[in-house]
Amino acid sequence: MSSARITALRRLELFQSLPESGLARLTRNAVTLNLPRAADLFGQGEEPEFLHVLLEGGVQLLGGASDGRETVVEVVRPVDCFILAAVLSNEPYLMTARTLEPTRVLLIPATELRQQLAEDPQLALTLLATLSKQYRDMVRNIKNLKLRSAVQRLGCYLVTEFGDAAAGTEVRLPVDKKLLASHLGMTPETLSRAFNALRSHGATVHGGSVTLTDPAALRALCQPDNLIDILHPADEAQ
Repeated sequence: MSSARITALRRLELFQSLPESGLARLTRNAVTLNLPRAADLFGQGEEPEFLHVLLEGGVQLLGGASDGRETVVEVVRPVDCFILAAVLSNEPYLMTARTLEPTRVLLIPATELRQQLAEDPQLALTLLATLSKQYRDMVRNIKNLKLRSAVQRLGCYLVTEFGDAAAGTEVRLPVDKKLLASHLGMTPETLSRAFNALRSHGATVHGGSVTLTDPAALRALCQPDNLIDILHPADEAQ
């Protein structure tokens, strides 16, 4: 594996404590995929054959219903691994993984990961820490969906994404509005109404960009919470 790939993997807490020999062993049969936009890596219900590590691009994790409806559960950005729990338990995926843009993914064989896990206590502890973080992120997301209105969810999303921006700053949304609506648990029509409601509270949308006219007013409306949101240091001080 190239030194650039090794450096990228070391950015993941999951692999930071592994010695060179352990990382080389874990990735000796790994393969790298270069995928176009809107390509499925796997579908919900499929058996996990690999641990997927996102190196470049973006991936959305989608939950689907029997009638064909889908919702965005999570958006993954590099460098990160996703759906680790299914790989470790060797149980079917509960979500579909689909690329958002041209994407590069490293595939580590699941059987080799589980075998090395059984032999390496340090790797086991690191995996527990990773699963713990993913569980806490899931709880944050559930609280966000259940405790807040659509306007508050959108406002808190803008604060967590762009909280350190100065008043009057125009920022580009990192995803399109349809994806953002699904990620925040609302329809595109509800998202549009939520953006309209935020005009008088410090945020104005123009196409795919948002101008933060009054960040303090936006925070006052949505009341970001560090037990739900992952805040910038400046926001935590508010």
